[in-house]
Amino acid sequence: MTEPDTSCRVRMEAMSHVSGFTHTPGNHCGSTALRNLLAFHGVEISEEMAFGLGAGAGFYYLALDDASPSRWFNGRTARLEESFRELTGAALEMRTFAEGDDAAWEAAATEVDSGNPALLLTDIYYLDHYGNSAHFPGHAVVLAGYDSDVAHLSDTGFEELQTTQLENLARARHSGHPAYPLEGHMFTVAEAIDQEQLEAAVPRAIERAASEMLEPPFGEFAGVPALERLAAEAGSWPEAVEDWQWCARFAYQVIERRGTGGGCFRLMYSRFLEEAGQDEAPLAAEAAARWTELAEAFRAASESDEPRPELWRAVDSGAEQVLEAERRLWTSL
Repeated sequence: MTEPDTSCRVRMEAMSHVSGFTHTPGNHCGSTALRNLLAFHGVEISEEMAFGLGAGAGFYYLALDDASPSRWFNGRTARLEESFRELTGAALEMRTFAEGDDAAWEAAATEVDSGNPALLLTDIYYLDHYGNSAHFPGHAVVLAGYDSDVAHLSDTGFEELQTTQLENLARARHSGHPAYPLEGHMFTVAEAIDQEQLEAAVPRAIERAASEMLEPPFGEFAGVPALERLAAEAGSWPEAVEDWQWCARFAYQVIERRGTGGGCFRLMYSRFLEEAGQDEAPLAAEAAARWTELAEAFRAASESDEPRPELWRAVDSGAEQVLEAERRLWTSL
């Protein structure tokens, strides 16, 4: 008689943690996760360098009429971790998994059982420590342990590891949000990483970021063309969409609060450019200041229950100033 395979059940009943992994809080999910993952494997770089090497600064703007907020933008490249892998030639392995089977969790748990952390992409809506506030797909965490009920996650600015139910982590890894559908994305370090190889990738990373801003592969939905659309449309959101108040509040959040480090990621990018010895660092800092001003205009507009024309004129003016600052930055780079 064949004995039943109880290895998975036994593993799930035990607690498994990655010995030697250190959670160091940071500003942004992807760059914090990359920095902490690399540090575990003996490669020490700043969060800003991790962000820049992934050609992190970008922009895309979407109209999602079947979702809320119905106007959705972000100042980061859509696929930071994949770009980091491509640009640096670092020994990162990416795997994706179909929804509906256990392969995604089995692969992640196997990494932890083997003593290695795994970087996972998630939608924060499903993570217990965010409380189902809003969908935000592409959020990077590092799986550093698990037990029979929960995963232990290294997550951006939190001081300690956070826990989320295993079934909710599965949902987070396969979010179907139209802004960034996820397929159980997992990144691990497959072999030794050469730090000099990472540093040599700086020019390629800057070139990639500038190219995707000036000649974006997604056309008018990304880069400077998307900024032009935002500048043309943002001041008239109350006439265009019913959820204008939430759109404005969410816009404020994605510029200043949701892991950007301030100024729609441009402060982080300016520090990367400075660390890389680039003269354009002050232009990125100037763009960050314009973004912060726009964020304040969005915040003020969101706090009125009825659209006030003077507040939305400030949004319109702020978006124009952001566009001008971004053009100066990326054409200079």
